[in-house]
Order: sequence, then C-alpha cells, then structure tokens
Amino acid sequence: MSDTSYVPVSERPSNEFGSSLLEAGQSSSSPFPSSNFTPNQQAQYSSSSSFALPDWLTEALAKPLVKLGLGVGAFITLIVIIVSASKGGGSGGGGGYGIPRGSRLGANCEGMGDMLFGEKVHEHDGHYYQIIGGSFASLTWMDAFHDATHRCHNGKTGYLTTIQSQTENTFILNLIKGSQTYLNGSGDKYAWLGGMDMKTEGNFEWVTGNSKTDGVVFWKGGDPTTGGAAVSGQFNFFENSGNGFTKGNQEPNSNGEEDCIAMRGGHKMSGGTTDGTWNDVACYSRVNYFIVEFDA
Repeated sequence: MSDTSYVPVSERPSNEFGSSLLEAGQSSSSPFPSSNFTPNQQAQYSSSSSFALPDWLTEALAKPLVKLGLGVGAFITLIVIIVSASKGGGSGGGGGYGIPRGSRLGANCEGMGDMLFGEKVHEHDGHYYQIIGGSFASLTWMDAFHDATHRCHNGKTGYLTTIQSQTENTFILNLIKGSQTYLNGSGDKYAWLGGMDMKTEGNFEWVTGNSKTDGVVFWKGGDPTTGGAAVSGQFNFFENSGNGFTKGNQEPNSNGEEDCIAMRGGHKMSGGTTDGTWNDVACYSRVNYFIVEFDA
C-alpha cells in the first residue's frame, strides 16, 4: 500500500487540472466544468446561435430609399387587409351584418345518402320538404338555418325554404296545419322561411342555399305604407293590401329590427283569415316550426 496521504480536491493546486478549465471560469475547488463543451466549443456555439444578416443586406436596408419603399409596401399591405376584411358586410338590416349562405355553411351531402333525423319527406313539383318542430318547439331563425343546412336527402343539402309561387306557399301552409302537433297549444303557429333583409334594410332576399334563388331580392323599400313594394316577377306573400289584406298590419313593417321572415299558420282575424301570409320577425324571436327544402 502506498503511504501517500489523500489530499482533498479543494486543497489541491489548481495547476494539477490544467489551465483550460480555469480559463473557462470554473472555481478551483471543482475540476468539472458546468458545461459539457470545452471553452472553444462554447465560443463557437455562442457565436453561431445568433442570427446575423449578410453585410450586403444590412447595408441595403440602411439606405433611405429602401426604408421608404419598405414603409410604403407595409402600408399598402395593411390597406389590402382592411378592404378584404370589410367585404361581405351589409349596410342595413340592423347594423351592416354579413348574411349567411347555406351553400357555403351546410353539410357536404354528396355520397352520404339521407340524413333526415326522422321527419317525413314530402314531394312537391320536383322538390322535397320537411316540416320541423311542433307546438313544443321554440326555435330562432339561426337555429332553423343551421339545422336545415345539416340535413341531407338524395345527396342534396337542405336549406330553409324559398317560396316561389302561391301553389308552393299553400302546400307549405298545409304541411304546417297537417302537423301532428298543430292542434296542441294556443296562438299563431309560425314557420321560419329562408328570407331576410339583413344585407340592406327593407330589401328582402332569399339567402339559404338554393342555387336559383340565393341572393334574389323579392321585396324592396321596407314598409308598404311608405313606399315598399314587391319586385316585379318575384313572388311574395307578405300580409298587406297588395296581396289582398286590407285589415291588420301592413307587412313588412320592420317593427323593432325585424329582419327575418316567418309564415303564419292558422292566423285568424275578425275580417277573415290571413293563413299562409308572411311577416317580418326579429331573427332571435322563437317560433314553433321551420320548413326544410331539398333540390331535386
């Protein structure tokens, strides 16, 4: 056995471990560097970890004309973004909102078959319809819109109905009155249709997905007592004197931000019936029914 006495590391001369460790800033009481890299490696990685632009690019960016060009380019880009974001909004109907489009937001029904959620499908003049709801239901226009556009029949996406004739209007009224739950409850039975004037106040258009009618305006100018009128060649059945209803409200009257359309079912007045007439209603009012339509 050697008679050499053990000397603690902390008491040994630092030159026993070489000078490179001390140059790296390590305490003489420890022979181990705090990093796994040598000082030269540390310097190399430290210098390579920061990003530096090439000298030619740094010099170019320092020139006044280049700075001006970059500033103009950034300004133009900002204007393009603002203009793009503003497109699609309306100027009326309660604050310039954009309007929904069933053809863009609905389910992709190609190859899916039927997704009808139980309600019976009725055929009329080559199109198909479902009546959804009942006296127990309480549905806003947006509830109806989203539900309709996520139904499928024969590979076609549903949409809130867009009524084009008196015959079609009568057919839909009869669907409402023929509902199993129609006689339950009291008061009017309303059904949401696929029209609104949220793009331009007083101008009602179909918005919910039928490729032939989407965006078609059928009434302009709002209240018929102040100049509102039907668009030539387009069907409407608002309750007003133009459609033969001289008593009661003259619709659409935009009373309290009424931007969506509902059909009256079973509405009675002392002067006769207004069954099947349309009324502009606040879109977040709650009604009993809505009608889904599918193209052929």
